[in-house]
Amino acid sequence: MEQVKAEKIRNTLKQTREKRKHQVPRVYQVKLQNLSARDRETLDSLFLEAKWLYNYVIADIENRLTPDVWKLKEVEVKTPEGFEKREIKQLSSQMRQGIVERIRRNLTSLKKAKEKGIKVGKLSFKSEVRSIPLKQYGITYKISKDKNRVKIQGIGKKFRVLGLHQIPEDAELAEAHLIKKPSGYYLHIVCYLPKEKVMREIKEKQVNQPIGIDLGVKHQLTLSNGEKISWYIPETKRLIRLQKSLSRKKKGSRNYWKTKQLIRREWEYINNKRKDVQNKAVSHLKRFSFIAIQDDSIKSWKEGYFGKQIQNTGIGGIIARLRTLATLIPVFFVDRYEPTTQTCSFCGHKQKISLSERTFKCQNCGREIDRDVNSARNILKTVLERLADPLKSALPVDCGEVKPVEWALSLR
Repeated sequence: MEQVKAEKIRNTLKQTREKRKHQVPRVYQVKLQNLSARDRETLDSLFLEAKWLYNYVIADIENRLTPDVWKLKEVEVKTPEGFEKREIKQLSSQMRQGIVERIRRNLTSLKKAKEKGIKVGKLSFKSEVRSIPLKQYGITYKISKDKNRVKIQGIGKKFRVLGLHQIPEDAELAEAHLIKKPSGYYLHIVCYLPKEKVMREIKEKQVNQPIGIDLGVKHQLTLSNGEKISWYIPETKRLIRLQKSLSRKKKGSRNYWKTKQLIRREWEYINNKRKDVQNKAVSHLKRFSFIAIQDDSIKSWKEGYFGKQIQNTGIGGIIARLRTLATLIPVFFVDRYEPTTQTCSFCGHKQKISLSERTFKCQNCGREIDRDVNSARNILKTVLERLADPLKSALPVDCGEVKPVEWALSLR
């Protein structure tokens, strides 16, 4: 019986993988509404038990990370008086399985980073868990779109939610995550949409024009057509005032935690504004037939002289979003060491140019052009040359510079 059941699961997973090749994942956020004090207490206990289980397992991974660890009903918790046993009541079996799988994924990520030569430590204890995986739609959570209600496994009450209208009718619901934020409790629902439909919607708004993008500090995005996109979202005055107030509070007191919660909520507001700008910028870039961008090291920019500017714009999120977008429209990445700023986009002459010079004056042909626009045009030119070469065009989009032997292997 067990072999038949295992074979059935394998076949189902295989069919699902084949189906996912023709679908596009989307995540929709809905907020839990009209929560009473008892509801908040129930949800808080859910996240508290998730923290207990997570910390209990990573305290002794070699002995506790077993196939049946999710069946635990009781764990040891460290308190100021010593270790005490706490019972897990609210967390359902599939929630516990999701938390254990998260630990395994984290360990796998650390192993891969270590193999690449990156210095890594070990998994650290969490003071607070803010995300609980809900593995399967229909079991760990259920949705009633007509009544705007969500049922979460292990909780008797159905919660009223805001935002279900944004989920399309033809969307296939998959896993979800129960998220705790300073502004409330949210459900992030993963849905799969037909790839053909999404591609058709994108192509209806597209213009038949390729674009090159140069990332910068003063102007966050400079396009090869001369268009410049800039934004700057600094820390609010209210956040500065709250941080000053926190420094005067007694650490650990009730007013201290109350002020800290207000600071978290203000940070959430600022990050939401930055994400909103990123969404609008990426939505504008999706209009072009394909995108070429240089794979700059934004992290080194932040660690250098431009830490505050990079933090207040969140420009690094643009590259991450474009890598995700590459599954729908062509996105090509140019190697970060390509001298796009030092090359004339008209004649190809290379010359040194300092950071203070904002206009590129070619010493060969005498042309003058904005240095960022010149760089964006060179990025686009580099990608077009790669696509014209049958060997180079067979390479992955973000492969960078490679040797002739690697070209031949990729073509083969």
